[in-house]
Amino acid sequence: GIHTAGALCSQLLESTGVAVLPGTDFGRPHGELSIRLAYVDFDGALAIDNAQGELDEAWLRTHCPRVMDGVDSMVSWLA
Repeated sequence: GIHTAGALCSQLLESTGVAVLPGTDFGRPHGELSIRLAYVDFDGALAIDNAQGELDEAWLRTHCPRVMDGVDSMVSWLA
């Protein structure tokens, strides 16, 4: 079973291909099952240039598709 954030990170990577880090690497308490995900897999300049109006899910899927694919993979894995 998953009893530590490190184990959760390993299982997520193995099962979904999504890499995350344990929350303890960022000051969260040991024993807390928390993770940190970096949303950096998109062209930030292009996204900002196209940031007009509401930045809704459709905008995210257009400009940050790999990030959204990763989030969708985690949600499916957790369901």
